[in-house]
Amino acid sequence: MSKTASRERESGAIRSTPSPEEVRRQLQKILASPAFHGSKRCLQFLEYVCEKALSGQAGSLKERTIAVEVFGRQPESDLAEDTIVRVGAREVRKRLAQYYVTPEGAACEVRIDVHPGSYTPEFRYAGANHEGDATRVALTIEEPRTKPRRRGLILACGLVALVVLGVATAAKLSTANPNVKAFQLFWDPVLRSSDPMLLAVAHPIVYHASRRAERLNAEGRPPEEPLMQHPLQVPAKSLDGSDMIPVLNQYVGFGDMVAANEVSAMLARKSKGVRLRLASSVGFEDLRKTQTFLIGAITNRWTMELQQAWRFRFARTPDFKVVIVDTQAGGTEWSIPAKEDGSSPEDYILVCRIRNSFTGGLLLVAAGLKQFGTEAAGRLLADPDQLGVILQRLSPGWESKNVQFVLHARVIGNAPALPEVVASHVW
Repeated sequence: MSKTASRERESGAIRSTPSPEEVRRQLQKILASPAFHGSKRCLQFLEYVCEKALSGQAGSLKERTIAVEVFGRQPESDLAEDTIVRVGAREVRKRLAQYYVTPEGAACEVRIDVHPGSYTPEFRYAGANHEGDATRVALTIEEPRTKPRRRGLILACGLVALVVLGVATAAKLSTANPNVKAFQLFWDPVLRSSDPMLLAVAHPIVYHASRRAERLNAEGRPPEEPLMQHPLQVPAKSLDGSDMIPVLNQYVGFGDMVAANEVSAMLARKSKGVRLRLASSVGFEDLRKTQTFLIGAITNRWTMELQQAWRFRFARTPDFKVVIVDTQAGGTEWSIPAKEDGSSPEDYILVCRIRNSFTGGLLLVAAGLKQFGTEAAGRLLADPDQLGVILQRLSPGWESKNVQFVLHARVIGNAPALPEVVASHVW
């Protein structure tokens, strides 16, 4: 407790709300806590809404304003389809709840909450309720008859009790929430294992321009400071196959990186370690009896090699399009418009949890036809609300079986929207 707040409370002048300085100090503690590690969007969201409220601009905290100023969306964006602000707010609420059940969060004097249905934060003292007021009165009456050492012991015991109560309440809420319960059942084999989970990330082949092509590209261009990369602007007839140099095992796609980061951060919050490797450097002996998460489709050798017994698989058509195929429904295919620059207005995604893999360990797979789908799959697997809703719609007994589902996501401004299930299989 700050000295100012302590003096005010001892003198009976208890403010109903914290001062802006107290709120900002608590905000910085929250943003620096493990609960908010690994999510730049959540950090930006919470800091933005708090500063707006503290500066008297709470009335401007509308979904469109936040979409533009925090998430970089265009003012004319269709927010009925692009749910990034609602998803961001839900994620912030979840991380705040995680913070408040930690010893640091349970002991904090000032609370910051963003309640459902609103983007305006609430600032209050942790004991600002009727029960807290009654507790403070009782302590004040007893204080003159209590020796300093005993008083400290009582306060310490009270703090421990609050922490225990907070943890117990959070556990009870988690059990009561069907989405969280389904999420925990999905990840249970991984969390019960004593070994870290192996994250095998895709290894795309990237082509560099040859030195000759770079010299041709530089001709006629003025020297630049600082040096920057530029697309090749050389007539096609001036180049040949030797000007495309394949570079192996040195790059990772953005969607793959996001998926690895989201799942790693979620497992870290549950005290579960991971080992991150390029799939190209993983041998089959590394997969044996190991909990493994394969990220990526045709750029991940093990996704392609281990999918042969699955109902939903990745395949390549004669015209070189990558598709997801349903091998049991007349060859149904899911594909996206092919564009040379890699962009797409949508993506299809395959998520698998194979308990009975012939590797001898649990196998998870998250892969889109493009990077957008892989990014969406990673966020889905780390979010109890998103994943829990999907799992509850599966046939009973899925917890002990193999699970696959195909999802579809719109892509808006190179960012995937929330995916929706188009097909699932449990066996």
